[in-house]
Amino acid sequence: MEGFFTQARKQLHLHMLAGLIRVNERGVPNFADGSSVLSSSIAREMLLLLKGKAGIGPLTAQTAGLVFEDLCLSFLRDCFAKITHLRPGKWVFSRNLSIAGFEQYKHLLELEHLAALHPELATALGGNYIIKPDIVIFREPEEDDEINREAPIVDGESAGRTVLRKVNGGGSILHASVSCKWTLRSDRSQNSRTEALNLIRNRKGHLPHIVAVTAEPMPSRIASIALGTGDVDCVYHFALTELKEAIEHIGSEDSSELIRTMIEGNRLKDISDLPLDLAV
Repeated sequence: MEGFFTQARKQLHLHMLAGLIRVNERGVPNFADGSSVLSSSIAREMLLLLKGKAGIGPLTAQTAGLVFEDLCLSFLRDCFAKITHLRPGKWVFSRNLSIAGFEQYKHLLELEHLAALHPELATALGGNYIIKPDIVIFREPEEDDEINREAPIVDGESAGRTVLRKVNGGGSILHASVSCKWTLRSDRSQNSRTEALNLIRNRKGHLPHIVAVTAEPMPSRIASIALGTGDVDCVYHFALTELKEAIEHIGSEDSSELIRTMIEGNRLKDISDLPLDLAV
């Protein structure tokens, strides 16, 4: 029997074919770099393997990016809803919310206020530390009644500062930051790394998952964000199986080796892996 994640993955691809993927007059999909023979060849093969027909009509890069974010959010939310028995809680999936609205980063608002009053402080702190990730997943604090549902766990004498207790006055807890990159160029990969380092350095408390999702067909460009450790947890591809097979079909040994290196090093996974990784 086909699992829900497999079904959801197929639906994601159908939605992308219908509302996101376009081809130009040369048959090159819009997630490829039309100026690159390798990128165009891989993307064409992937489109064949997706076994669908791309949409008709122009689509700006900005619109494509927004649609990609929406589709990724829907996929993650629907899949995560099926595994709440693995990670219970009050979970919310949203787009483009400031990290300053979450418990681990609420102090950044005060820093911003101080920097506005004291220009010399702004110079020392630098700017752009209050970011808005493409997709955020967060957990709401729990009522004591819920925590004590099975047995007395908490009371007024202990656990008085944990953020998970709503009675302690804490805000929403950022669980994951998802950077959605329809395609990857050097500036876009660097942007994802900068956001990741911002989340790591400026937090107080629990570090959220920091991941990226992309449709980029070029292994070297995926590697620009996937290889290395210390910032992004992992990169997820919307169609990793099809990407691997497409590269094998065109016979690019260097690309195949690079993809294999990223996969075996746990730096690149399929989007269907992401919901369960977020449950960790």
